This record gives sequence, C-alpha cells and structure tokens, in this order.
Amino acid sequence: MPTPLTRREALAAERAAATALSSTAAIPRPLPAPPRRVAEPLRTMRSRALAALPLTGAAAALALFTTAAIPAQASTGPATVLPGVNPVATGQSFTATGVTVSIDRDGYTVTKPTPKPVITTKTTTSSSNTASTTAPSPAQSGAIVNTGAGDIRWPFPGQIRISSPFGARTAPCAACSSMHQGADITPGAGTPIGAVAAGTVRVSATHPEYGQYVIIDHQIDGQTISTLYAHMIYGSSPLRVGQSVAVGQLVGLVGNTGASTGAHLHLQVMLGGSTPVDPIAWLRANAGRTL
Repeated sequence: MPTPLTRREALAAERAAATALSSTAAIPRPLPAPPRRVAEPLRTMRSRALAALPLTGAAAALALFTTAAIPAQASTGPATVLPGVNPVATGQSFTATGVTVSIDRDGYTVTKPTPKPVITTKTTTSSSNTASTTAPSPAQSGAIVNTGAGDIRWPFPGQIRISSPFGARTAPCAACSSMHQGADITPGAGTPIGAVAAGTVRVSATHPEYGQYVIIDHQIDGQTISTLYAHMIYGSSPLRVGQSVAVGQLVGLVGNTGASTGAHLHLQVMLGGSTPVDPIAWLRANAGRTL
C-alpha cells in the first residue's frame, strides 16, 4: 500500500504538474538533433573522395590527401612527378642597389719572337758564281796599296792568315784540286791586293777555276819568276796584258770567283814562269830584299 503524502509534499507535486503542463503547451517541441557522425578512418575518407572525383583529378586529389596525412618528416625524399602534371618552376630575381661591380680585364703581353741565329756556311762555287763579283769602287790603275820596304813584298801589309797551304790536301770542292799549287790567304773580301814585285802583266782574264785572275812576270836574280793572283772580284783589276806594274801596285780586290769556297786570294809563285813552289816559303825567304 502506497505511503500517504504530507500536505507539503502534495502541494509540491501539484505545482510541478502545473508547471509541466504550461511548459508543454507554450514551448514547441524541439527538432530532433541530427545523428552524430562517427569519425571515419582516413583511409575510408580518401577512398570516398577518390570515388567522387573524375578520373582525371584522382591523381591530384590523392597527392593532396597524402601530403596532408603524412607528417613533415616523411616528405624529405626526392620529389615525384606524377604523370600528366607539369611542374612549373618560377626563377627568383634579385636587384641590388648601391653596389659597385668591379670588372678586372684580362691582360696580355706580346713577346717578340727570338731572332733566328745567323749561320754562316761555306758554299762551293763555280765559274758562274756571282758572289763578290763587283768591285765596290773602280780600281785606280797604278795605285800602290802596299808601301812596305824592299823590292819584294807580301801582297798585304801586316799579318796574314793562311786558310789552305801549298801541297797535298783534301779537295775542298768538286772542282778543287787535291794537290794545291799555291796558298790561300784570307784577309777579307774586298781587300786590295798588291803586286809582289815589279814586272809585266802576262795574263789578265777570267777562268773557270781561277775566276778573275792575273799573272805577272818578274825578273829576279836573272831568272823569270811569275806570280798568279786568283779568285778576285770580277772587274776589280785595272791591269791589262803587257802593262808594267810596280811593287805593291794594285792588282785587284779579294773575291770569291771561280772554283772557290769563300773570299780569299789564291797566290802562286812559279819558277821559270811555270813550276809552282810554296809561295809562303818563297816570300819568307825573299820579302824585304832590295834588287
């Protein structure tokens, strides 16, 4: 059997019932709340999104979701270019003001090439040789070029240099003889040649071997002694056949004509006018004598 209410409890129950009735009549019933969505796993969301997108945009959406779901630490690998996606790289530009740019120009130097060494060589010449063939100036007939003492003199004053003595030798050129019948004296091209003694010109001509040459006959100690001067510069001798010459008088200029290997005087001394003897030995024995 239920317990009877006290008066105070009964009044309270009546008030509560009245209040509930008035509230039900005045306040409209609230709309039902939408059902709560349960969070779906990320894999399900991505699948549904891909299914909802067109096929051409699926790849881009997949990349978007992958980037959002993967932590930043996992994106440190090399970038992958998806098919159908053209990445565009935009270059950066930078403008600096108030900066002076210094440009160092390349320098260069011009070095003169080393001059080629001048090499003097001996060459074999023939009768057609034109080296030292023209006298530097017209030879003066009768000029005395060797004023030394005595009636017999050396063809040049002062010391002389012998390049090839009298006698047997190795022929210096194809047209040269191996039995040298004179002596080669080398004072230098163009040097004036003086007559060894007074005499008469027997020959003044040119020869294939001797080039420009002169033969003078002398009377010494009652016999004929002839002297021959060869390889002179063409045209340098003023002497003519039959002309008388004095000791020391100009015969011609040292040249390189005929069969010659360089400018020199080929001097011969011939006893009796034809027998050659050593001219150096003969001059050493007779130079400076008074006849």
